[in-house]
Amino acid sequence: MKKFDFDEIKRYIAKTSQETSIYVGCDSKQFQTYTLFVTVIVVHIDSCRGAKIFSEVQKTRKIESLRERLLKEVDLSVYAALNILEAIENRTLEIHLDINPSEKHKSSMVVKEAISYVMAQGLKPVLKPNSIAAFSVADYIVNHC
Repeated sequence: MKKFDFDEIKRYIAKTSQETSIYVGCDSKQFQTYTLFVTVIVVHIDSCRGAKIFSEVQKTRKIESLRERLLKEVDLSVYAALNILEAIENRTLEIHLDINPSEKHKSSMVVKEAISYVMAQGLKPVLKPNSIAAFSVADYIVNHC
């Protein structure tokens, strides 16, 4: 499966302006016998131009529990962010979570845990509908693997 080259990502970020924003997110998809996770690091150039997308694909045993799968997505996002932290400097860094805070949605069951975990790492969590790195970019990749 495809793995991040954190050194390459940090070098890329270091060449961007301090106005650049970095968004990290993850999405997953269930298959018959396994779960596929796609984690993305989106480098939004100057926070207003195009973006460079780095992705990592991981295949694990099938995770039946929605709670466990959602928290694994959060954990993978935090792990990726912590590995590029030294390159961030004064740039904006957000952890985009594929979690909807509305109780109408099943993913809301982990909102408090997910936000607390991300913030405990000194990172900024962003939920749906503003978490484009997770529910749009990672979702697109996981559905086209």
